[in-house]
Amino acid sequence: MSTPVVLSEALQHIYHGQPWLDVTLLEHLREVNAEQATRRVQHSHNIWELVNHLIFWHQNVIRKLQGEKPEQDGDLPDFYLPENHGEDNWSATLQRLDHSVTLMVETIRNFPEERLYLTVPNTQHNAYYYIQGILQHAAYHLGQIVLLRKHVINA
Repeated sequence: MSTPVVLSEALQHIYHGQPWLDVTLLEHLREVNAEQATRRVQHSHNIWELVNHLIFWHQNVIRKLQGEKPEQDGDLPDFYLPENHGEDNWSATLQRLDHSVTLMVETIRNFPEERLYLTVPNTQHNAYYYIQGILQHAAYHLGQIVLLRKHVINA
C-alpha cells in the first residue's frame, strides 16, 4: 500500500472509522445540537468554530497541494461562527465538514508518492509535512471537541 493511501485512511479513521485513538470526530459531533455547538468554556472557541476551523484548513491544504492559492475570495474566515445558529445551519456545517473530509482524503490518496517529499510550490514545506499536519490537526481538535462536548452536554 502506498504512503498516500495509508495517510488518507488514517485521516478517514479519525473522522468516522476505527482510529487508534478509539474515538472519532463524527461520533462526538452527532451528539451535539446547534445550541450546544455555540457554547463556550470561559473564552474558548466553541465546537461550531472548531468545525469551521477544520474545514478552513482542509480547504487551505488541498489548494496548496494542488498548486492553487490557499485562500480565495468568498472563503469563510477561520474559526467562523455564523449569525444563524439554527439546527438547519448546524446540519449544513456538518455536511460541509463531511464534504471537506472526503475531498481531503481523496486529495491525499491521489497525491503522487514521488512528490511527497518535494517542496510544495509557493511554500517552505513538502507535501508530507502538510498531510501529516492535517492528521495531527484533526487529532488535536478532536480532543478539544471531546472535552467541550462533555462540558456543554453536562452543563
